[in-house]
Amino acid sequence: MKQIALYLFMNNKFMSITSNICAIMKKRIFYLFTAIFIFSSCADDFDDLLKPPSDFYYVGSMTIPFYTNGNSGMPNIDWGNDIGTYSLNTTYAGVGVDAQTSILSWNENLPIGSNDIQVTATNSFGSAVTNVLFLHQFSGQFIGGYNTNPSSTTITASNLDITFNVNETMSITDDGTTVNGTWSFVADELICLYSIAAVDYELRFDLTYSVTVNPFLEGYKKVVGSASNSGFARLDYQ
Repeated sequence: MKQIALYLFMNNKFMSITSNICAIMKKRIFYLFTAIFIFSSCADDFDDLLKPPSDFYYVGSMTIPFYTNGNSGMPNIDWGNDIGTYSLNTTYAGVGVDAQTSILSWNENLPIGSNDIQVTATNSFGSAVTNVLFLHQFSGQFIGGYNTNPSSTTITASNLDITFNVNETMSITDDGTTVNGTWSFVADELICLYSIAAVDYELRFDLTYSVTVNPFLEGYKKVVGSASNSGFARLDYQ
């Protein structure tokens, strides 16, 4: 009888221990799966928060007066909670971008006319690209002169004064006579047209300028329709 009682006691003890172990294992498995679920959910939420940049644009185009330097404002951008850097997609004459602040800058090397600038914003998850227009407007006063010998570059008199307006009109004083005229760029050549005493004149100039070179015009004057030039002309930006 004692042996049977001992057996039953030990069996009950074993069953109790086994039951406790199973309960502990169930709890641990429950906690493990709960932790995996929470981690997976947080990971999904984390992935949702971190994204490539989007909604990237500079507000409006940049109208830039002739032969100036300056800076843009900052663009609109959604970095997707991972701030990156900015860069230009290629090299543009007279244009740069601050890699950290996104501010675009330009200097006196900027070409005349429309300059389409492409900027890329990049973070760890991708990139976004936007374009901004730099409109460099030609204008200002140039003073100089012309001679009557197109084969010579020597200017003997200060007899030419032109004020260029951004709307492609101009005021010109030619040897003491002031009239209005028009101007335009054709294949990088500046063409000026005006009339004095019922005679139509044409000036054709190459425009030269840079950060280190003050703008100047060099070219030729002639009567419209004439096959030959009547003189060499040079004017300097004031």
